[in-house]
Amino acid sequence: MATEQDYDDIIAPMLADVANRCNKLGMSLIARVEWEPGETGITQIGPMNSAGQWLTQMAAHSHGNIDKLCFTAIKTKDVSQSIFLASYGRTETAQKRPTATETNVNEQRTYGDGETNKAG
Repeated sequence: MATEQDYDDIIAPMLADVANRCNKLGMSLIARVEWEPGETGITQIGPMNSAGQWLTQMAAHSHGNIDKLCFTAIKTKDVSQSIFLASYGRTETAQKRPTATETNVNEQRTYGDGETNKAG
């Protein structure tokens, strides 16, 4: 079975060479190598300008943790067009709805969408 040392001595230098060649040609590269479950090496170079490259990069760095991938997307990208993530994302026009601890018991607020929130 391969080891981290095998990766460091054999694979990583080869990937670095490929990455440098890609960079000279204006290409971006992301490579994730796993020599045993949970043990990985990632080589990347170039701009991650496209959604596909960015998503590949975040998936590689999430190490199989879908929650980490989704939270990273929510924190760093506009996910308003995503059916699944839109309700978790931030928007410029979103109004903050007060929590019960932020309102007085008898205070009532009406929001732009006509929704009323009465604490208590």
